[in-house]
Amino acid sequence: MIRPLFAALAALVLVGCAHMPLGASEGEAPEVDRPVILPIMPAQDPEAALMLGVLVGEIAVRSGQYEEAARYYGAAALLSDDPAIAERATRIALFAQDRNQALQSSERWRQLAPESLDALQLSTVLRLDLGQPDPAAEQMGTVIDLQTVQGGDPYAALGAVVGQTRNREAALEALESLTDQRQDDVGVHRVFAEAALRFAPGEPALEATARGVERFPESVSLRLLRARALDEVGQSDEALEELRTTVASHPESREARFGYARMLAEHDDREMAREEMDRLVEQDPEDVQLLLALALMNLEAEQLGPARTYLERLDALGEREDDIAYYLGRLHEMEDDPEGARQAYERVGGGSHADDARLRAARMTLEVEGESAARERFEQMQQGPDTELARRAYLGEANLLREKGEYTAARERLNRGLVQFPGDTRLLYMRGLVHERQDEIEAAEADFRAILDNDPENVAALNALGYTLADRTDRYEEALDLIERAYAQEPDDAAIIDSYGWVLYRLGRLDEAEDFLRRAYDLSDDGEIASNLAVVLWERGERDEARSILEAALEREPDHERLLRVRDELLE
Repeated sequence: MIRPLFAALAALVLVGCAHMPLGASEGEAPEVDRPVILPIMPAQDPEAALMLGVLVGEIAVRSGQYEEAARYYGAAALLSDDPAIAERATRIALFAQDRNQALQSSERWRQLAPESLDALQLSTVLRLDLGQPDPAAEQMGTVIDLQTVQGGDPYAALGAVVGQTRNREAALEALESLTDQRQDDVGVHRVFAEAALRFAPGEPALEATARGVERFPESVSLRLLRARALDEVGQSDEALEELRTTVASHPESREARFGYARMLAEHDDREMAREEMDRLVEQDPEDVQLLLALALMNLEAEQLGPARTYLERLDALGEREDDIAYYLGRLHEMEDDPEGARQAYERVGGGSHADDARLRAARMTLEVEGESAARERFEQMQQGPDTELARRAYLGEANLLREKGEYTAARERLNRGLVQFPGDTRLLYMRGLVHERQDEIEAAEADFRAILDNDPENVAALNALGYTLADRTDRYEEALDLIERAYAQEPDDAAIIDSYGWVLYRLGRLDEAEDFLRRAYDLSDDGEIASNLAVVLWERGERDEARSILEAALEREPDHERLLRVRDELLE
């Protein structure tokens, strides 16, 4: 219990440190929410109460009692004129996931530091999270004005607020209100259209982008977003026409032509896409950003020849050497050339891809020289000073071994990782998957439940445990409850929809099972989803379609363990 310890400390602090200046308000109380005097904070002496609040808050942080820390720091923030205390109170409350307390502290922070963009942005995100779109819209306008005065990009600041909220519906409502208030601000319309595309593809995105284009018909960025919204709902011809007319009316716009070329490539009109790309390069043959964008666009579309041409051209220019070496490595991987990939990754000396390049080089080493040589590389990272890289190295090595069916070795690496990083969620999750593959269902359940003990709504663990129980036990109702909790958070995730369909099949609800599994298969042609759908279709007598789905999936993934097992059970 933490309270008895706080009570004892209170007496000591009152005697020994009563006059330590911590920025307590003098004279009249500030015009803020009424300060809350919590237990052991003396109500008659504001400065002593402030000191106690900070001290108890710090002790609670060090004890892992974050909710308690947030309460005491929040109370202290209302007694102090120091914005640093209000900022720390806000961040502790955020860490404790107490959003109401965090909002109160962030408002105090804003009051004490009205020029702080961080305070304003955090407060706005919290209002969105808490479903307060009207005051959030008002604060969004202040974000734009404040960032403009401070010389930054106001729409990047607004986009950052929108990108951090968990409440997408409130964010869209606030942005729509903001566009009403700032009808002549093209940047606000663009952020609204981007958010609608991200959060609500379909009719809401169509409406938001149409509204922007109607107001600003000459805006290239809004017309590109409009085309993307049309394409998202399957109106590809209209999307391409929107882009073609945009290029025709803005022939010098690189943004318009690049967007057009990209969509042509996505729709496999490679000849037209290449013509547009050639025009772009003719306009600026040594534009590094353009050449790199074209290389990445071709890599993404698996057009390896053009991707190689652009990357080698960039390599010859000697620009962005680390990035180019990294993407050459990715190209070699896609060409099934592990030695070429390893050599390219080893050229990466720094930059944002440095860690990933080291991990991939180790992975390629396993392909080229075998497990022992790869082990040495992974171990260097696992024992190095960068703890995040060490975690990723354990995960990367274990996943590689899991893919090769070497489950015992994978589990041993994960055990070592968990000794070094006790309770690490990603390592526990991966070990749970390995246990499941080894038919150690109780151990798998223990790992997934260990994650849920600390994070009860962890989507990945809810889904993994639910699917495991549905697939490997007869605890179907329990599995259904877990999967429904995951589905409520991520209803468009193909893996979760597949789990939902599979547990419904186990419960004998075949109509619903087929609907869910077909939807999952529409989103992803993953082998596991294909195998589950084939089983249900077979059960329902739709055997020609089941056979066709299995055969197509095995062409894509000929070594897929579950597909092979289902094929043997159903077809042979």
